[in-house]
Amino acid sequence: GKSEDVGSEEESVVVVGHCCESGDLMTPESGLPESLAERALRKAEIGDLLVMDGSGAYCAGMSTKNYNSFPEAPEVLVAKDGSVHLIRARQPLEQIYQNELD
Repeated sequence: GKSEDVGSEEESVVVVGHCCESGDLMTPESGLPESLAERALRKAEIGDLLVMDGSGAYCAGMSTKNYNSFPEAPEVLVAKDGSVHLIRARQPLEQIYQNELD
């Protein structure tokens, strides 16, 4: 769908990642990278996706592979014409555990 398909209602939110580390903050206060700041974003519902451009350690090349048993995220390339291409599939949970031993 298109971004206008999700509505225009906004809410103030703080966006954090799944790692629960002190630097796992996507909406820091301007000039204070370890301080929380709210952002007005479109109201989200369970199952919605949030696109973060330039998310640092959340890209495949910088991520800590399977940290906290969290699967690698899928990666999508957005072309200049706006078309989207899946370039890395979501990692299945079984693949995370295949190297673990009893």
